[in-house]
Amino acid sequence: MDAVKGHVIDVDDAHDDDAPTTLMLRSPEVPTTLGQLAALKGEAIEIIEARVQVIATLRTASIRATHPEDWLLFKSPDERVIGYLQDGGCDRVRDLWGIEVFDITKPEKVAGAEPHVFHYLITGSGRCKLTRQVVEAMEGGRSSTDDFCRDKRGADLELAVRKAARANLDGNITRELAGMKSVPVTELELAWAATNKQIAHCRRGRGVGSGDERLGATREGVPDVPPPTCPHCQTKGVYRAAKGTRGAFYGCPNYAKHPDQKFIIDAAKWEKDARAEQLAAGLTASREAGAEG
Repeated sequence: MDAVKGHVIDVDDAHDDDAPTTLMLRSPEVPTTLGQLAALKGEAIEIIEARVQVIATLRTASIRATHPEDWLLFKSPDERVIGYLQDGGCDRVRDLWGIEVFDITKPEKVAGAEPHVFHYLITGSGRCKLTRQVVEAMEGGRSSTDDFCRDKRGADLELAVRKAARANLDGNITRELAGMKSVPVTELELAWAATNKQIAHCRRGRGVGSGDERLGATREGVPDVPPPTCPHCQTKGVYRAAKGTRGAFYGCPNYAKHPDQKFIIDAAKWEKDARAEQLAAGLTASREAGAEG
C-alpha cells in the first residue's frame, strides 16, 4: 500500500495502467487532461469539485494566516476594491502552499541619477509543490528611496535594500503561485468573519484613501457601519483612529457641551456588533421573503 495526499491506494492498481487512478486525480498536484476526465464520465465532476474544494480551503486558510496590516488595498480599473498581499504577508502563507524559491541570482546594483540613489535587482524561480506550477525568471527589486530606508546610511542602507529586494522576489513568486496579487476585499472580509481582524486596519493604496475622501467618500479607516449616537445630546459619534496604546473609538463631537457626561464607544466592538445585527436582519428578511414566496 502507498499513500497519496492522505489517501491510501493500491500500488499494483496504480501502475497497471498509465492513467492515474480517480483517487489520485482528486489531488491538485496530479496533471490531468480533459481526455482523462472525459473518460471517467460521472466521476469527473467529483474530481473537479474535490480539487476546487482543496484550493478554496487553502486560500481561506492563507488569508486567515495573515494580518490586515499585511494587505494593501487599491481600486482596480473596474472600480472594485481589491487587496494586494505585501512581502511580509507572503512569508506567512508560503509554507501553506509548499512554495519553494530556487535559481536565485546575485543581487545586481543599479545606480540612480544621484550618488545616494540606487536600486538592487534580483532574479529567481519558484515552484508550488501542491499544484506543481512553476514560474521562471521572476524579478524582485527595491530602491534606496523607499520609505524603510529613510533613516539608513552607508552599509546599513546597502544591506537593507539588498534584503528588501530578496524579500520582494520571494513575495512576487508567492503572490503569483498562490494567487494573492489581487484578492477582492469581500473575500478578505469573509475569511476574517470569525476573527477580530478588520478591513479598516489594512493599508490604503491607489484609489483608496484621502483622494476619495475629498470627493465625499468615507474617511480612511472608518468602519462602514452606522456610527453610534451620543445618548446625552443625540449627536452621531465621530470615529477616532487608534493612537499609541489607545485603540480606535467613537466619541461625541459636542463633548464640550456635556463635559461631565462621557461618551466613548470601542470602535472594534461597535463594528462587530453592528455587523452581527446586519447579518441577523438579512437572515430575517430572507426567511420572510421565502415564507411569502
